[in-house]
Amino acid sequence: MITKNSKNITTKKSNLELITTNQVDIICDKLANGKTLTEILEDPKEYPFSLMKFYAYLKKNPELEIKITEARKYGVQTLIDKLLQVFKYQEIEDPNAILWIREKTKFITFLANKLTDLYSDNKVQNVKTDQSIKISWEDNQDDLIDVSEDVTDITPSDNKD
Repeated sequence: MITKNSKNITTKKSNLELITTNQVDIICDKLANGKTLTEILEDPKEYPFSLMKFYAYLKKNPELEIKITEARKYGVQTLIDKLLQVFKYQEIEDPNAILWIREKTKFITFLANKLTDLYSDNKVQNVKTDQSIKISWEDNQDDLIDVSEDVTDITPSDNKD
């Protein structure tokens, strides 16, 4: 039963943009510095929308999605740079810390292989090859053997064992 005072819930609340250009730039900077999107969007005062709403907004705005994806790639590269600094400059003697860093390294490497081909072992290689086929006929009658005169009917012999 529908009453006269019921609201139509299918209409849009507003046509306002979910996020400003300035906020997008800040999010991209934070992503490029190695933060996750979940970390960035967890402050409801700064970003008053959910992560799922942001993903839905990205689907509707492909240019923004490309920008966020590129920032994420830079973030993974930043994390790899940070790990390289740990390996280069820090002496770690605690075996548990070494194992923890090793696991972090494996995970970051896994992500890097999926996000960018910069750190991938399976890089697409562009090999330029000539894909044309050349067919030619030559008239070398001297090299040919005429077998038409030598062919005779051969009847199968009865092989008795």
